[in-house]
Amino acid sequence: MSNPVQRITSTLIQAVVLSCISFSGSSDEAGLYDLAPPGSAFLRIINLQKNSPEEMITLRIEGKPLSTDSYCSASRFIYLPPGDYGKEINGLLWKGSLEPDQAYSLLVADKSVSLVKDYRADDSRRGMLVVYNFSNRPYLNLHAGALARPVLTNIPQGASAARGINPLKSAFSVVDSAGPESNERKNLAVTQAMIFQPGVLSTLFICSAEEGLFTRWADKVGGR
Repeated sequence: MSNPVQRITSTLIQAVVLSCISFSGSSDEAGLYDLAPPGSAFLRIINLQKNSPEEMITLRIEGKPLSTDSYCSASRFIYLPPGDYGKEINGLLWKGSLEPDQAYSLLVADKSVSLVKDYRADDSRRGMLVVYNFSNRPYLNLHAGALARPVLTNIPQGASAARGINPLKSAFSVVDSAGPESNERKNLAVTQAMIFQPGVLSTLFICSAEEGLFTRWADKVGGR
């Protein structure tokens, strides 16, 4: 059994570690926005290539690198001048327009590339939780625990939902939903815990593979 001094020391070490993680994530995101010229657009890519799940995606736009890990992962955000862009990605041609002060994700699937408007954490007092339903389920809920009230409800397949969240550390349960008109619920997965920080975007991807549904967090500025 540990003595009081050991318990106090252990608690202090944990607090220091958590504060360092928080400072690092916050400074990364703050640095991204601080470096970006006024009116910049922000872009990342999300790897949704199920037919080649271990293949990474790497490309450059305006000389800036974007790189994902395997299926159901994301690159970091980069900032770009607003305007029209075009790029060939794994044999697929993408053309799109980026607006000033907006964030976007480029979804790269097996046979398509699409641009969706993403979210930015613009509240300096709260974090931002974003959830993408890339699974084979028509609707999903996110709960703070298997028996807790839902945090986000009826997230459609292929779509996203977001909300502000207070600074804390929490894991979540992914719950199947039969749709807005149904009360049927089935617990499908539990996420790893995430430390939410003020002014920081935290994105959760919910994806499907042959072995079933799984979740993966993007890091504080978009990458794994």
